[in-house]
Amino acid sequence: MHLYEEQFSESHDYPRVEAPSKVLIIASTGRCGSHMLGHALHETNRFGFPLEYANPANLLEWKRRLKKDELQAVMAEIKRRRTSPNGVFGIKLHYPHIKLFGGFDNVAKCFPDAYYILLSRKDLLKQAVSLSIASQTGVWIAGQKAVSDDPHYEFAHIDKCLRETILNNASWRYTLAANGCNYIEMNFDDVRHDLVRSINDIANFMGVEIDPIEIPREPVTKKQSDLRNAEWEKRFISDFNASSELLSNAGPSIIKKIEGKVKRMLSA
Repeated sequence: MHLYEEQFSESHDYPRVEAPSKVLIIASTGRCGSHMLGHALHETNRFGFPLEYANPANLLEWKRRLKKDELQAVMAEIKRRRTSPNGVFGIKLHYPHIKLFGGFDNVAKCFPDAYYILLSRKDLLKQAVSLSIASQTGVWIAGQKAVSDDPHYEFAHIDKCLRETILNNASWRYTLAANGCNYIEMNFDDVRHDLVRSINDIANFMGVEIDPIEIPREPVTKKQSDLRNAEWEKRFISDFNASSELLSNAGPSIIKKIEGKVKRMLSA
């Protein structure tokens, strides 16, 4: 994927601190709207700048720029730079990013007593279609240059994206609940339609003081979906056959995958 170059700009650095007093983690999945929420929170100047600092491509670039090899050392430096003046640091983590930390225990050590926002979407098929398109074009964020301008519809790939999204959502819920984490769930559709209320809910959840005038009324990022998304969604629904081998063989493989993840988490 192309890097979100804006992430590395020193213009987004705050006055350095030794460590944040509070940490916000947007527990997310690909194409769930976390980029929009992160930028909206950043506009308030009260939640740091919640970005995908642990995305593999971004992390590699941070390591190069900071001349640090260890993930914990990189995160410590980012926290020093991106903690807002009220002491809050924010980060977005997709569930697969946990592996980069070596397990959720290390996530908790890096961000102790964090506040988690479990962000998801109501329409999972729309999310899966968006994920399929973005993975082909390389455009994950509005403004990125496309790797390919001609993505192709593929039922199997959308189905894979749908299953992975559902599994990652469930894995987040299991992980946060099993570890006794402090979290609330939010739906992207609700966030998008009432940004003011959503940000106020997050502020109240974290005990963060915020001036209503500082809350953006509208999303500060551009919507990316277009007619292609709607066409692929309709085509997928038309192609899906509930009586096919696809569905009958899905159960055991999904269960095995979940059991494998649970075992790895418990042994971490």
